[in-house]
Amino acid sequence: MERDVQIDWAEIVEAARRRRKERKLSMRRLAALANVSLPTVLRFEKNQRDIQLSSVLAILNALGMVAKKIEGTLLLRRLEDGSPGHGSDPDVQVMFAPSAGAGRELERKTVTGGLPNLKALLGELGVGEEAQRLAAADLVRTGAASITGLELSGRHAKAHWPEQFGDA
Repeated sequence: MERDVQIDWAEIVEAARRRRKERKLSMRRLAALANVSLPTVLRFEKNQRDIQLSSVLAILNALGMVAKKIEGTLLLRRLEDGSPGHGSDPDVQVMFAPSAGAGRELERKTVTGGLPNLKALLGELGVGEEAQRLAAADLVRTGAASITGLELSGRHAKAHWPEQFGDA
């Protein structure tokens, strides 16, 4: 699936400049935080294109403008008692526990329709085929499974667990 992605360089530079000023950072301080030279920050803010991508990303990251992945473990539990989907294709409760705990209670998401819908969700979250197969086998055998080392985008975390990650 090819996506047409266009980047508005001038808009990125202007947004970064605004963010720096909102945070009351001097260019020298931003350069130190981003671990780049002051001339690099100057070239960036003057909208000059002769700057390395790694330097741009370092500046944007120092300003909190780069999306970060949330690493953690996906916890799965088969729902049987009182679950309308219980039987051959039971519902599954899915929770995401971040490695760097946010100190919040884990939000529960119920996936109805059994394993086909669970596999669709896991695929959307970037879980590989082998990890999906092992998790499905564990759910059938023991009623619970976990998928460790998963990295979710903030967008996926918010979409599926909005109460837990609403401010991520």
